[in-house]
Parts: sequence; C-alpha cells; structure tokens
Amino acid sequence: MRSRLSIVSLSIFLSACSGFLEPKQNQQQSRIQINIIQKQVEKLNSSDKKRIYRSIKNEIQLHKQKGDEATVAGYNYDAVNAYELVNFYEGYYAIPAKKISSLKKNAKIKSKYHYKEALKYLKKDKRRALHELNLVMMNNPHYKDTQELIKKIKSDREIVKFINSLKIDLEIKVANCRGSLKDLQAINSSLKELAKYEYSNETIEKAKRVLKKYNKSLLKEAIALYKKGELQQAKRKFRALLTIYHNDKAAIRYLEKIRYKQSKKENMAYAKKSLNEKHYLDAIEYANRVLLLDPKSTEAQKIVKEARKEAQAAVDNFIHEGKKFYNIRYLDRAKEYFEKALEIDKTNNTALIYHKKIERQLQTIKSLE
Repeated sequence: MRSRLSIVSLSIFLSACSGFLEPKQNQQQSRIQINIIQKQVEKLNSSDKKRIYRSIKNEIQLHKQKGDEATVAGYNYDAVNAYELVNFYEGYYAIPAKKISSLKKNAKIKSKYHYKEALKYLKKDKRRALHELNLVMMNNPHYKDTQELIKKIKSDREIVKFINSLKIDLEIKVANCRGSLKDLQAINSSLKELAKYEYSNETIEKAKRVLKKYNKSLLKEAIALYKKGELQQAKRKFRALLTIYHNDKAAIRYLEKIRYKQSKKENMAYAKKSLNEKHYLDAIEYANRVLLLDPKSTEAQKIVKEARKEAQAAVDNFIHEGKKFYNIRYLDRAKEYFEKALEIDKTNNTALIYHKKIERQLQTIKSLE
C-alpha cells in the first residue's frame, strides 16, 4: 500500500496540476513535479499532513460512491473512471482490477451493440436511435461518430420539441418539490425518462442534487419511526426510499434490523402461545429460533427451560397412566397414553418398549378372534 506521505504528496499535486492524467508526453514532467512536491511535503508538520490525508480519504469515498452509483445505473464509462481514481489516490487496487476489467469489457460489448441498433433506427425512428446512441455514450462517449450522430438527430425540430418537453416537465417537478416522498418519486421518474435521451445535462444534475438533498431528511423520518418501535411504518418508508435511492446502505441496513426484530418478536409470540397451549415441542422450537437471532435472550432461554421441564413432567405422567392401564389389561387406553408420551419425546425408551409390546399383544388378540 502506498504510504500516507505519498498519498498526501499526490493530493497536493492533483490540486496543483490538473493535467496529471493527461497524455504520455506530460508524464515525465509530472514525475519531476511529484518529486518536488514530495520534498515540500516533508517540511509539513504532522498536523498538516493528517489534515490533508483526511481530506483525501473524503475524496476517495466520494469517488467510490460515484463509481457504485454509476455501476448500478449502467454508466460503465463513469464507473470505470471513478474506480480508477480511487485506485490512483489509494496507490493500490482498493477496487479490484478484475471488477474494473469486467466493467470495461461490458462497456465495449454494449457500446458496439447499441451503436449497431442506433444505425438501424436512424431513418425510421429518431427517438429510438437517440436512445440507443445515449446508451453508447454511457459505455463509451468516444465510440466512433456517436457524438456527431447525436448532434445530427438533435437538430431535428420534433426531437428538439420532445427533449425540451421532458426537460420542462422535470424542471417543473424540481421547482415544485416540497420534499415529500411523492414529489421525489415523481422527480425520479421524470429524471429517468430524460436520461434515456440525454447522457448528461444540467437539468438532470440539478434533479439529482434535489434527490440527494432530501434523502437525509426522509431517512431521519424513517429512523425516527424505527426508534419509536413503529416497525411497519418504518419498513414502508425505507422501502419507498429504495425505489428512489436503490443502493442506499442506511435504508438497507435498517430494513435488515426490522426483519430481525419482527422475526424475533413473531417467534417469541408463537413460543409463548405454544407453551400456554401445552404444545411444548413447538414452544421449544420457536424459542430456539429467537435464540438463533439473539443468543442472549433470557426470555427465550426461560421458555426453553420451562417447556422442557413441563414436557418431561407430561411424559412422566403419560407413562405412569399408560403403565396403570397396561397393568389392568386396558391395552387400547394404555396405548393412547404411550403415544401421547412419544408425541413429546419420540426417543423415550420406556414409552417405545411399552408401545411395541402393546401392538404385538393387540395383534395376537385380533388373530385369535
């Protein structure tokens, strides 16, 4: 892994020289500049170095987030650029080379496919052709004459009217947004429709900023419901959030917590109900499910202990009753009691022996009739 000092040096360099990732002829000059900057960095005190390093970590996180979002949305070109910047800043493959290679391969295949599709529709369906070319842009903005073809299609009056209507629709929704879930879902829907035909424009970016702005407040509302114990309402809120913010880690994490809590609560209720109804094996099973979720649950441990104790007492009682009826030759009645014992404890040796003896005796009596 690249040392912290090296990362700090590169961060200063990146701020000072925007052409570092440009053509090869600049690379030798870039290396000379890096050496000069590294010497300057050595003169910084530890406090300054830590401050710069923290800012770089924030940059890295932003690029990582951008890459993740682009990957989910199918913007392979943007995803690769973001991930390569993460690796450049970190100085090692923080994002696996295999993942980046896969994205590049996917981008190559898709840009070629969608370009061919666009050519098929150039004359008969300009909207479809524009959509296909936009998909090419998402995978490789420099593919053949894609940009020239887009420019040509967008010179068509009907296409101009169509794109403008989508932009206006999105702009109105953004302007009227009050931060409600309904408003944000409407913005997200219009944004997706415009994004089919526009690789990038200010209206789309503005809409994205609005969605991000209200994400935090909606998350706070959902988390507040969760903390109040209103799990069903919180679940609905988090699920609705994910229709807009598909990869929101906080919403996903809280939904998992809700699933865990609801599962625990539900199994605990069944365990108690089963114990009250003297269904001891069911009570033990449900309580054990709770213990799988929460091994420290004293309530579940208590139910298991009580159910086992009650089950053993019931088995002992059924065996006692079974023996009593067996001894006075009421075999059918005795058999019923031993079967009840075996329902609770299938491996009880005494119940098994008596049950088999009774079955043999009943078969003998039947054969003599």
